[in-house]
Amino acid sequence: MNTKNIYWVVAALLLPFQAMAKDAMLSMAYTTALHEELPYSIFTKGNWSPDPKARFVKLHLYFDEPIKVKSLEVDSCGVPLKPDLSFFVNFDQWTLRMDPNPSGRAPTAMYPTTVAGKMVFQSFAQAVEVRSLTFNFESNTGFKLCGVHLKDEQGQIYNIKTPVLVGGSVLASSTLEPRTAYDPIHLFDSRFEYGWASNQQEKDVSLNFQFDQPQRVESIRIWNGYQRSVTHCFSNSRAKTIKISGDGGYKAEISIKDVLGSQLITLPAPFEGKQLRFEISDAFLGRSYKDLVISELRFYNGKDWFMLDSRQHLKDGIAANRTQFAKAGLVKVLNDSYTAERTITSERRTFLSKETVQESFVNTTLRLRADGSFYMAGFYDNAKDGAANYFALGNYEIREAGPAGLKLRLFGLYYESQEYGDCNGCGRDCNKAATAEGEVEQKIFQENFQLKSSKDGKVEIVNQSGGKKIKFDRLILSREIRGPHP
Repeated sequence: MNTKNIYWVVAALLLPFQAMAKDAMLSMAYTTALHEELPYSIFTKGNWSPDPKARFVKLHLYFDEPIKVKSLEVDSCGVPLKPDLSFFVNFDQWTLRMDPNPSGRAPTAMYPTTVAGKMVFQSFAQAVEVRSLTFNFESNTGFKLCGVHLKDEQGQIYNIKTPVLVGGSVLASSTLEPRTAYDPIHLFDSRFEYGWASNQQEKDVSLNFQFDQPQRVESIRIWNGYQRSVTHCFSNSRAKTIKISGDGGYKAEISIKDVLGSQLITLPAPFEGKQLRFEISDAFLGRSYKDLVISELRFYNGKDWFMLDSRQHLKDGIAANRTQFAKAGLVKVLNDSYTAERTITSERRTFLSKETVQESFVNTTLRLRADGSFYMAGFYDNAKDGAANYFALGNYEIREAGPAGLKLRLFGLYYESQEYGDCNGCGRDCNKAATAEGEVEQKIFQENFQLKSSKDGKVEIVNQSGGKKIKFDRLILSREIRGPHP
């Protein structure tokens, strides 16, 4: 080795050690207020914005594998966000807030400083294993994000990698109605409320993928079952064996585990081509329903993960919902929040002919999203059922729309809890494979409601199902002025 080469070797050894940025794969990213781009564009294009008029916007990020995070920063493109917002790490492990939290959850909260126009959460006491991030922008509207930066223990910003969006289509041999909730394109929308579901067939059903350009598939990542909740997952059927066929006489068979969260499966041999078929030949039978459900699916070509581009399908669905709500004069409620409080007082006579007064109190918050999802929460207190906080999350189906109002079927997840539960769009933490002991019981529900617009700008909601779960008969909703803190 000559003198010059020795010099550069010694110089390199004397330089301060620079840790290399780590990669973190983010296969799922979604917002409850889709506008032009999916939230992946935060990391691929350096900017993203939701529907400019939407309030209470949620942004959900799910990592394929947990990453260790010491601190994080959010770049709102130089425009300060209102302090009325919250970020959640792993849904309930940490709450990151802009202002002091009045609900008493401060021990798990930390507050940011502003550095060079960015919100910076300086440091956890120890690096936290992050599986998911949920952003609740509450009353903020018209904002834009230019970056979400997560730092590891050495202070290096993770290199967030996202799936490549490719053109193509997917058809299923059987699909449950309404298709707005169960169409197979929902395998690529990053929402646990949606997914592909067969129509009362637990096996011998197929998915046929058509790619616009030839693709190579070496592995798949699959979220098996209906991962909206633990109850939904095991109440419906799940894939057990999938026979794969495709161009060039390709054939393979893979086994799927019956677990929550995603699972990575390497194909026996790589596939190359434009037409690929999955046939579910065997399944784990659901406890309550035969319908087979798969929540999400991703493909790996040996270099990058990719998935079918679902943006146009999502935009078409949003446009269709807006059209129906406009027919009823209710488009104003989409992507907004309405609340109501009502105390019902009734008199009755005992056998001693004495009058007594019985009061029943209920409050309710309703958020109907243009993407077809909803969030409803409130508190009730009556002699029959006692007192409880309730949360209902899921989808709505438009049954009828016209000048007389809207008739909706709300269906999804219902539970009662003392914890704040506005997590619509994020299902449960399905990257956490096991259910925590003592987790709140979650129930499958559906109820029918009618909405009417009133002259004073308020909205009347009538429960046409007799309050099986949501315990009110009729409420007058007013636009929520400012969002509640968790």
